[in-house]
Amino acid sequence: MTRLVLILSAGVLIGAPAAAAQRFGDAAAAFDNADTDRDGVITRAEFAASRMARFERMDRNHDGAVSKADFKRLARFRRNTADRLDGLIAQADADHDGKATRAEMMAAPMPIFERADTNGDGGVDKDELAAVRAVLKGAR
Repeated sequence: MTRLVLILSAGVLIGAPAAAAQRFGDAAAAFDNADTDRDGVITRAEFAASRMARFERMDRNHDGAVSKADFKRLARFRRNTADRLDGLIAQADADHDGKATRAEMMAAPMPIFERADTNGDGGVDKDELAAVRAVLKGAR
């Protein structure tokens, strides 16, 4: 458990405490929505599909990429949220052009999933998920 806390804190949440708590909330939501077959185990494929569904919702102008162009007013009115968006884009933006395409998102690593899957079996079971939720809840 301590190792998970350290890994999540260092690897996923670099930045100010308020931004870190918001990102923990994002991670919790990602897991909450991923178990589509409701069998209590979130597989890598379920997590990837959930991430792509989120990508589709974020691609507001339907150009096949997520960028600041999808959230023009966000930077003016919600700077913290815009900063979080920049961070999400940067994680997947392999060619560093300021946008994350579908292909880049599909190829991007899933560090939060890797860290949650502590036994390395390719799925996050209820015990691993409970440990992640406890860490995430404690960070808020």
